[in-house]
Amino acid sequence: MSDKNIPDGKDYQPDPDKTILLYVSHYKDKYYVNDKLGKLPESIKKELLMNMIFIAEEAGGVVELGFYPDGEVYIDTYCEEDDMEYDQVSGRLLVSEMEQKDKDVLDDLQIWYLEIMREKGRQ
Repeated sequence: MSDKNIPDGKDYQPDPDKTILLYVSHYKDKYYVNDKLGKLPESIKKELLMNMIFIAEEAGGVVELGFYPDGEVYIDTYCEEDDMEYDQVSGRLLVSEMEQKDKDVLDDLQIWYLEIMREKGRQ
């Protein structure tokens, strides 16, 4: 599965300035892990996926975790255009809770990503 066809929305335009690491879809009951970046420690992957699956189940839609070019971690939740069941308020609140609760993990994830990008730059 390539990064460009991860999201379910027909009108989705991937942001070329973002790199998706994890993606959870309530629509398809599936998740995606971008292994092209390198081996994410299993315990971190499980913890993040558990939280993202919870958000997708509670709010609906899609939950995406990735990186901006500067290495900053982002977590986003959104829905398909015609999804009337998606709860944007709950989604944003749950993402905010995840960012606070998992701050140390997300900080470590940023360091992991920056190190991988440094290594790729040396090759």
